[in-house]
Amino acid sequence: MSKNNKDAVIVDGFRTPFIKSHQNFKNMSAKQLGAWLLRELLERTQVPINDIEGLILGNSNATENIAPSIALRAGLKPSTPATTLKQMDLSSLESIISAVTKIKYNLANILIAGGVENMSQTPVILNSHLTKIRKEIKNTKKWKNKIKYVKSLRFSDVLFPFADNSSFMDSTILNQKKIAEALSEEFYISREEQNEYTKMSFEKAYLAQKNGKWKEEIVPVFPSPDFEIVQKDFHLDHRLQTPYESEPYFKHGTVTTGNSSFPADGAAFLLIMSREKAQSLGYRPLVSIHSVAYADKKSPKKGLGAVYATAKVLENSNLNLEDVGLLEMNEDFSSQTLAYFKAFESSLFNKEELGREQALGKIKPEKYNVNGGSLALGHPVSATVARMVLNLTKEMNKQNVKWGLIATGMYEGQAGALLLENEGSL
Repeated sequence: MSKNNKDAVIVDGFRTPFIKSHQNFKNMSAKQLGAWLLRELLERTQVPINDIEGLILGNSNATENIAPSIALRAGLKPSTPATTLKQMDLSSLESIISAVTKIKYNLANILIAGGVENMSQTPVILNSHLTKIRKEIKNTKKWKNKIKYVKSLRFSDVLFPFADNSSFMDSTILNQKKIAEALSEEFYISREEQNEYTKMSFEKAYLAQKNGKWKEEIVPVFPSPDFEIVQKDFHLDHRLQTPYESEPYFKHGTVTTGNSSFPADGAAFLLIMSREKAQSLGYRPLVSIHSVAYADKKSPKKGLGAVYATAKVLENSNLNLEDVGLLEMNEDFSSQTLAYFKAFESSLFNKEELGREQALGKIKPEKYNVNGGSLALGHPVSATVARMVLNLTKEMNKQNVKWGLIATGMYEGQAGALLLENEGSL
């Protein structure tokens, strides 16, 4: 396959430890966490700051456009374009695809892309009545009036909605759980199977940490106020004694806290260049981004968008699933992941949903999420895909694998996939 000077290549990347929300990073804003990681990336790669042509970051929880703030805090030039993308689970995938597109069309040669999330600091919004009361309390000087305004509050005023205007009982998270439960019913996935898969994900992640696989990609962080070093993913030492059994979310259901991913704080950034620029600066590309695909149906089965996107990116590249040496897919819920496997293998699903005469094939455990996934590491929504791409890139080079594939989706059915090529493989 011919190489093009305008191919987008991943030169390097780093991430923070992924920490369960309301733990070590609870006092660090997403801006602080992102700036910390960006400074480290600049220092470790020694990329010329004057040559950096953009910072593109995914973030879903912060209420401001945080990419420019992160760029300035980390020392990029004030004139450097900085963009924040908000698309929940797809945010950092979109940031990477945006970088690839800019490079392909000669709009840039060096970009930094990825995602950052602090779910400990998920914002809430005040309803109109509470906003008015807050203003009145602030403006009046008489305590008698302040007390009167406080007494006028209604119970509904303190049931804060999330920043996306959804209530607690109608939130994205609840819908995701419903879909995860529906998938377990549709594909006959038992609670025991889900618990077993979660355990396997944890064991892979624990072994990766124990064997030092992540040392080259994790940047230690010194969060305030204690400034004690955090250099490992949170859960792995703690969860050894934690049972996977817990109460199901729904009556008679199978999806539980124990077999679902958990909210986390973290960031992951990638240094992406055109092949020509990387070569001129003396950087060795780790992988090239060969092709991109999105779920190609307007309303694919909810929760299975990543399967559609995987089929599409393989079709576009004239490859089969068995050609892929390593595969990374997000683990929001164990039931969803196991449903992916069954959809891949199902001739009926492939024929009716994907228009294929043959099934995509069976996923081999030794090729899939080889260092664990979100079930074990946690899910800082907008940073997860960048973490997956970073780990896949490093692992492809370690194992001398030519093709690597990453796919992820949102509960509504939106999904995307990236095909990576390790050009140095034999």
